[in-house]
Amino acid sequence: MTYMPVFLAAAQELNFDERASTAGIVTLQGMLTIFLVLSILWLAIEIMHSVLHKDAKKEKSASKKEVASQSAPVANANDAAIAAAIAAAIAASEDEGATVAAITAAITAMRAEQGCNGGFRVVSFKRADCASNRKRV
Repeated sequence: MTYMPVFLAAAQELNFDERASTAGIVTLQGMLTIFLVLSILWLAIEIMHSVLHKDAKKEKSASKKEVASQSAPVANANDAAIAAAIAAAIAASEDEGATVAAITAAITAMRAEQGCNGGFRVVSFKRADCASNRKRV
């Protein structure tokens, strides 16, 4: 008798249905194990993210409230208010949220000055490059 590995000898004793059901169970167990491990990793990453960035969230919300109170749009705003909002946006260039809030306030003030009461929507952004503004000869 030739040498045969134990698992092959056991597999030959089972019929096809039993082998297929065993293979299906093993496959599902493997998929479930992978899913559970990935879920645990995701949970650990979320916990670390919330612990490490707790202070940044507080600072960001405080700066947004401060900017919103400083650059609130007025219905009858004049050019000085618009210039002040733009200056605030330039001064707060470290915080993109403050820049967006100041620009939005300036646009809202300008539209209110012109009598437009409806909202507006930004459709696209295009970066202006100093080199592209030169006159071409």
